[in-house]
Amino acid sequence: MAPRGLAKAAFFVALAAGLWRSPGALGAGGALSESVEVGQIPRVWTHLANEGVMFPMDVRAVAIKIGPERQLFVDNALIAEADKVTREVHPPARYEQNPILTPAQPDEGRSAAFVFKVARCEEPPRFRMWYLSWRAWHAWKDGQDIRFATSYAVSDDGMHWKRPDLDLHKIEGCTERNIVIPYGLAQGVFYEPWETDPQKRFKALVCVEARKKGERKLTVPEGYYLHTSPDGVHWKADLSHYVVPSLLGYTIPQSGAGDTSRFWWDPIRRKYIGDVKFVIPGKLRCRGVMESDDLVHWTRPHPTLFARRGEDQIYGHAGFAYQGMYIGTRWIFRCQYDTDTHSMDVELDCSRDGKLWTRVGAGQPFMPLNTKRDTWDCSRVKPTTLMVVGDEIWIYYTSSPTALDIAKGKLRASHRVGYSVGLAKLKLDRFASINGGDEPGQLVTRPLGFTGKALHLNAEVAPGGQIRAGFRARSGKEIPKFRTSACVPVHGDAIDIPVRWKSGSDISALSDTDVRIEFRLHKAKLYAFWIK
Repeated sequence: MAPRGLAKAAFFVALAAGLWRSPGALGAGGALSESVEVGQIPRVWTHLANEGVMFPMDVRAVAIKIGPERQLFVDNALIAEADKVTREVHPPARYEQNPILTPAQPDEGRSAAFVFKVARCEEPPRFRMWYLSWRAWHAWKDGQDIRFATSYAVSDDGMHWKRPDLDLHKIEGCTERNIVIPYGLAQGVFYEPWETDPQKRFKALVCVEARKKGERKLTVPEGYYLHTSPDGVHWKADLSHYVVPSLLGYTIPQSGAGDTSRFWWDPIRRKYIGDVKFVIPGKLRCRGVMESDDLVHWTRPHPTLFARRGEDQIYGHAGFAYQGMYIGTRWIFRCQYDTDTHSMDVELDCSRDGKLWTRVGAGQPFMPLNTKRDTWDCSRVKPTTLMVVGDEIWIYYTSSPTALDIAKGKLRASHRVGYSVGLAKLKLDRFASINGGDEPGQLVTRPLGFTGKALHLNAEVAPGGQIRAGFRARSGKEIPKFRTSACVPVHGDAIDIPVRWKSGSDISALSDTDVRIEFRLHKAKLYAFWIK
């Protein structure tokens, strides 16, 4: 390492150890930082997403305000009492015509279709996709080599995709004519129709690195660089400085953000979110979160997610705003499933504030491995976009069969592909449910402050089952007019079921009174409720 590099490394080691002081502080006060016991970090961080650890106070008697959004049962934030019920995570159905976009050169290992972002736009084309299309180093300008390339695809319905003939950039050996950024990993793409500058309606944070041809020294230091565009096709960037450095090495402190970091817009708090990949000593992959108002100035990232089991790691994570809260998809790297490659399935997590994330149904897969190894996406699933389309939630993800899948599986010819894009669909709200079985179960909420006229449910009731709902005072005493025994039983399977009592459905008299809702579930699954 060069002398300057050694000095920089020594500075960070000293800072982490709490040894460095400014000259003016000598002889007075204490160290700027506490010492860091690096070996203890995995043990501590394992519990970061454990809801019982992170929320230790009993709040059953504490009132909480809810809005008109659908209230999901992905965590215990609203629950005061539960008896004879369970929580079940529900995998989405994978589109029968997957994969929906495959590499342009299926027999070429450098070609890929790895989805970064799918956006729905106000004007045609309604669906637009940016994806990794070239995985190798290639010739760039001024005698430099640069890595990767980002391409662009369009669709009218989000399921059938076309590569537009743009012919903006050429890469030797690559046949794609829809390349829009001839380098980099576009790990954050933003469509902002509210932007006042029409030249910046699209923005992107792209991980870039370049070097002199035939040399290892980087001419563009690896990091995330801000790009802007009027249309998502023609991009401009200043590659003289990055806004977030890339991760180089597995030390504490971390030198930057890893290659699967994701950047997304939080419409609830109106912040840009950096979902950062950490790799700590021992090459243990995990996640953190940072925030920005402008994609240039960022807070310090804090840790959020670490693997629950010692044999697993968090390879990636993507968060999404949904109904006033946040849903996350964790890519669980199953290190022992296939030791020759990175096999991973997906589990759910959630957040109420976008900062602290907790696991949903810990250990229950949301997008599981297919141990039969007979589909293209059987052994690794990497979701990057979640969006609401009509009465469904659409999830765009990337996958490809591993060498072991091809050797030992039963893949048909159309599934023997490189990195390709898939689509999975879920009914609204149905990430997880509270279930009552043959023996009826009960759930009672905390006191809820709300304004509205009617209670609605998203529920699935089996034949012979039912759901009854009722209201209780803050003290727990039943409100006679709205007690569960006066509820008209809920049957069937629907994403919007109005609840009625013998006296009718109008509950406006209960607005702003901090009452509890009681649910009695018999052979039924309750996904969400809301009041409007």
